Amino acid sequence: MKRNKYLAWLLIFSMLLSISAVQLTPAAAEELAGFAKGNDLVVKTNILRPFVTYTTNKVEAVKPAEQPVTFKDKEAIAPWALEAVDAAAKLGLIQGSNGSFKPKSTITRAEFSKILVAILGLELKSEQGASFKDVDRNDWFYPYVNTAYEAGLMKGYNNQFQPNDKMTREQMASTLARALNLSSIKVKPEFKDMDAVAAWAKSDVEAIVAFEIMLGDNNRFKPKDAVTREMTAVVAMRAYEYKQEAKVEEKEEGKQETGQEQEAAQESEGTPEQKPQHREAVEAVKQTAAFLQKSVTNPIVASIGGEWTVLGLARSDVKVPEAYYAKYYANLEQKLKETAGQLHHVKYTEYDRVILALTALGKPVDNVAGYNLTAPLADFETVIKQGINGPIFALIALDSKQYDIPVVPGVKKQTTRELLIEFILNREIAGGGWALGSKPTTPDPDITAMAIQGLTPYYAKDAKVKAAVDRGIAWLSKAQKADGGFMSWGAVNSESIAQVIVALSGMGINPHTDARFIKSGHSAVDALLGFASEGGGFYHIKAGGPDNGGAKPGEVDLMASDQALYALVAYNRLLQGQSRLYDMTDVGHE
Repeated sequence: MKRNKYLAWLLIFSMLLSISAVQLTPAAAEELAGFAKGNDLVVKTNILRPFVTYTTNKVEAVKPAEQPVTFKDKEAIAPWALEAVDAAAKLGLIQGSNGSFKPKSTITRAEFSKILVAILGLELKSEQGASFKDVDRNDWFYPYVNTAYEAGLMKGYNNQFQPNDKMTREQMASTLARALNLSSIKVKPEFKDMDAVAAWAKSDVEAIVAFEIMLGDNNRFKPKDAVTREMTAVVAMRAYEYKQEAKVEEKEEGKQETGQEQEAAQESEGTPEQKPQHREAVEAVKQTAAFLQKSVTNPIVASIGGEWTVLGLARSDVKVPEAYYAKYYANLEQKLKETAGQLHHVKYTEYDRVILALTALGKPVDNVAGYNLTAPLADFETVIKQGINGPIFALIALDSKQYDIPVVPGVKKQTTRELLIEFILNREIAGGGWALGSKPTTPDPDITAMAIQGLTPYYAKDAKVKAAVDRGIAWLSKAQKADGGFMSWGAVNSESIAQVIVALSGMGINPHTDARFIKSGHSAVDALLGFASEGGGFYHIKAGGPDNGGAKPGEVDLMASDQALYALVAYNRLLQGQSRLYDMTDVGHE
């Protein structure tokens, strides 16, 4: 969702390379909750992300490509890598040469530096920084190596960078674990060759496998094997998707209260007049639906280009060809068959997202390719590993059609709705509102709105829920900016506004006419529509606005477009007297 802080955005494939075994220690992360986000929602194969060119000093935006990227040696690409190669090529993360991709060739440290800078969206550093004996200012890779070095992402050894050295799988694992800030995890991979993994890389390999950024083959990790280009494309897209969701959490951890205090100071004066229905909202739904169908031609199991697009379209009044939804369902079945029904080891919001999409389509969730997608949610201890995001979306998914929680023998603690609600209530910040992290002190508009979305069905029958939701709504009103929008990561952005609109609409509060959510004559709906692009889709941040680490200001973004669509659908459903966005008891089964 935002990077569900959801608003997540910049998906990263940060690959820090280091020759020194001692220096390959991953940065410690607070907890698993720090990596969940967003995800979900969150949210991933965004074809509107940055890539690097050799001639500019800044990462530039790539436009969506409607046709698959074709290479002369496409037949040489392994079937398991085809989709990732196409996606990575569209993003400009890894490219071919003279029309060929050369999938079996290996990746060098120099090439990785370019990939790293591209995905991070770092501004190229042309001034002298690194002083490696084997990196000359005239080398094509100099600006990328220099930028990665200056950012503390890649290092050398004995004053050499060794740009042409091949990357091994254990080096990649260690690089990614540190780049994605994955902490050591107690889930030990059962590879036969774990003893062959270098001591300095072992904990990183365990973490990278647990989060499914890298996997093994035939029960072996093969740590010393060189990384091929097709393998790099697959891992890059997984890391890109993960970071899109996790970046929200990382940013949230370091957010200061100063920004929130500034928001509170911008409350409007007086009581504005009630406004008529926003005609633009209806038209924006049509335009955004058309844009998403054109941009996401083959919806897959992903937080971007997947379930959120399907949900928004299915809950709208827009007519979508059945073949479009059939593509998604076929991709889901294939995914489940390939993974033996396991969408993720840790991020159970993957199941929540799929449940919501299937429910919106009127399809059963208890028998998809032979798998019951609600069964994983019975394991409470795993659900809460993502922090507050896990319980929120477990509730939203389970309550979307009043699904029973299966009783699964063997789980340490059986999930109940009471436990999920209790977890959310216990994470409320003093004074009202919610945020990511185990002990946050400053509320966040996205998480506050999503917590309200999850608690909405219990508002009228649980006094504690009612009190917490009321405090959350009061905080959102206070945090609203003078232009009607909401700020996160130092910038007013469309995703934050979208989540608030979904929450208010679900509570029966009109986000366009309720006096609490109109500031200086601007409503939350006004603010969201201000991010719409004339050509379809929505911006994360308007052109000229501050860059807060997500999609570039003025760049149409798929995540922003997904969230804007279903937010406006939620608003329109309120106006039409229909059930709220996530109450899909109005949808019939096949």
